[in-house]
Amino acid sequence: MHEPMEAMMVATARKPGADLHLNVSRAAAADILDVLARHNPGVSRSALKGRTKVVAAIAAAAARLSEEQQRLILAHESVLRKTIESVVADLAAESSDELLKVETDKPVEISQGEGMGDLLEMSEGNRRLAAIAEPARLEDWAGPVAGPSEIERKFGTRRSTLHEWQKRGAVIGLLKGERKHVFPLAQFVDGRPLEGMSAVVRLIGNQRAAWQWLIQAKPSIGGAPLERLKKGHISQVVEAAERDFG
Repeated sequence: MHEPMEAMMVATARKPGADLHLNVSRAAAADILDVLARHNPGVSRSALKGRTKVVAAIAAAAARLSEEQQRLILAHESVLRKTIESVVADLAAESSDELLKVETDKPVEISQGEGMGDLLEMSEGNRRLAAIAEPARLEDWAGPVAGPSEIERKFGTRRSTLHEWQKRGAVIGLLKGERKHVFPLAQFVDGRPLEGMSAVVRLIGNQRAAWQWLIQAKPSIGGAPLERLKKGHISQVVEAAERDFG
């Protein structure tokens, strides 16, 4: 990362006795998370939150150093990374005893994946996706949908009302073709949008992605988020969306 050092060190530290206690402001942690997200586009923000705490702790410790101490450390920059990696690995090893030990009489195979590979340019990524993607009708994954006219005939909902619901995220509209929006019928109960939809859409930020998330099974909450909303488990679904997209 090449962010300015000052932006990474908005933290305070105090040393009561032999214990080092580090305090990192919420704003600083948010800044660090943003930096990590920009430099790791293939990793979700929820997965980066744990790494943010590690980086924040290191930044807070660095913030305690005098300019002379920082100069001396940077004079040995070649070993700085290895030293930090070693310390972090040692700390992680201290908690390894908490892991469940499984006895086996068969040899354990240790393997390592190839990793994520090289970061592609957007144009190249789109080209590769287009080469393997198979066209599918919107209804095949989104379920039954209807346009504004059919919604009005079916539920008596005016177009202006439907537009206002969509504008504030109370209902989800999916683009079909170049301009036309259609609305998944499963989000309506007695002609009205499900409670909690707007909070989910606001957290996810994209209506198409929000609908895909809502209709997919999520074992951690006992089913698809949309079905959990229909049963009144609004806070549970919103919390799940915060974990996945917050």
